[in-house]
Parts: sequence; C-alpha cells; structure tokens
Amino acid sequence: MKPEPVCAHRTALPAGACDSHMHVFDPRFEFAPGAQPVPPASVAQYVEVQKRLGTTRTVVVAPSSYGLDNRCTLAGLADLRALGQQARAVVTLAPGVSDAELAALHAVGARGVRFNLARGGGTPLDEIVATARRVAPLGWHVQMMVTPEQLVQHETGLAGLDAPLVIDHMARIPQDGGVASAAYRVLRRLLDAGNTWVKLSLASSARLLGTPGEEVLHTLGRALVSAATGRLLWGSDWPHVLSTLDGSPQPPDEDMLAVLLHWAPSQAQQRSILCDVPAELYGFEKDAAGPQMRCEPAS
Repeated sequence: MKPEPVCAHRTALPAGACDSHMHVFDPRFEFAPGAQPVPPASVAQYVEVQKRLGTTRTVVVAPSSYGLDNRCTLAGLADLRALGQQARAVVTLAPGVSDAELAALHAVGARGVRFNLARGGGTPLDEIVATARRVAPLGWHVQMMVTPEQLVQHETGLAGLDAPLVIDHMARIPQDGGVASAAYRVLRRLLDAGNTWVKLSLASSARLLGTPGEEVLHTLGRALVSAATGRLLWGSDWPHVLSTLDGSPQPPDEDMLAVLLHWAPSQAQQRSILCDVPAELYGFEKDAAGPQMRCEPAS
C-alpha cells in the first residue's frame, strides 16, 4: 500500500510538530572551495512550505556546501527566530574549536555537530570521537551522514561515542537492500543500545518512490517505527540538495511527509517522532502551546 499525499485529507499534525532537517542557502555567503553551487533557498521560501506541511518547529542543518562556515546556517536560524518560531541548528566544527566558540554557538541555538562521511575526504573517526567528547557536556549530539558500508565499518566507534548519535537519512539503507542489508542489522544494534537516533528523511531514497524498489523503502520505514519509535525523527531535507544537484525530480514536500504518516499511522507514533523526540534532542518545550496546524493545499 502506498501513502496518499498528506494534503489529500488536510491531515492534522500534532501541535509543535518539528521538521528536524532542512537547509538554508544564501548568496551572501560563499560556498566552500570545490562545492557545487546550489540555488538560493531562503527562510521566506521555507516558511511557505512549512505552512503547507503544518510544522511549527525547525532544525536548520549546516549543509556540506559551506564546509566549516556556519554563517549561513546561523543567519537562517536567526531569521526563523525573528519570525517568532522555535528553531535550533546543527552546525559544523573545526578541530580544536574553543570553549568560547562552543558556548557562543550554544547560546544562539546550536544543539548538535554534523559530520559528512558519505562524501570523499570526510572527517577521520578519531576526530569525531574527540569532538563528541567536547560537545557532550553541552547536551549536544553528533549527527552523521554515512553510507551503509561506512555504518558497518565504524559500528564499534559509533557505539562508543560520548555524545548521542543521530544518523542522517536512514544511512541510505533503503538503496542497500533495506531490512535485508547488513547495515540495517548494525543500525538496529545501535538503536537498541540506547545512544542512537535516526532521521526518517528520504533524501536520495526518494528516488525509490514510483519504482520497483519502493516497497523496500516502506518495509524499512515501518520496521524502524515498529522497533524504535522513541528514537526516530523526521526531516523534510528541504530544499533537497541532492536532487537539485543531479537534476532528478523530487516529490512534493507534502508527499514526503505522507510517507512518514504512512509508516507511523497512530497519533502516539506521530507525536513521538514529530514532537517528543525533537524536544528531547534539541531542547524544545515538550508541551507545545497553540492549536494544531493543518496542511493547506499547494497553490
């Protein structure tokens, strides 16, 4: 069974629903050397998407395009907060970052540090371990984008991090055989150990929608929800950098959210993934005030 577009029935999300993974791209800030340019993606554009989805909390994640420069990510965070939104950020850090810089980042809303091992020249695991030790006292987590092969290779090191671990985009396991893959078994062990969380963001996995591999994606998503609802988050991955760079079509954001609601159909599951887990990881208030938001049809 395939999910229907979330707007088809004007689905209500729980109050305080969080999009835990989006990016901002601003032409005021230069891309890192060698990075492929990405079209501008502003907070104003994102807010229109947010209105359609019904989310009210946001996590701005530092994209690899800016390297170790957090200025664009922090500017987006500031813009969201200026609009009265509850928002947090996941940033990048240079080796040897000072305590003063960590404190300053925490003060403006940073709650995690991101590493991208999936791209060539990623940070060595020993540096990730050292950084995890630095950020743990702040209550931050380590967010990692890895391939299935890297997840298997680094299982022991990832299991021993001092800070909580958040895995981006289901570690691309849907493209690697889903629940039948070795990476899925590693992911389950990490989840069961109690220090790992997973983002049910599709990213490149969205390419499976409408293909013979789609059921592999849905089987994996349902299995994760059944096994570890309290350790899952959802993110739109807006503005969908991978599909933008390679020119592949991306389903509407409403359809991407519908996939999550298909995997997690109960209100308790949705509240855990969209509200309670983000509140725990990012320091949002657990009891959100205000009415539920409803998805509005795209114009």
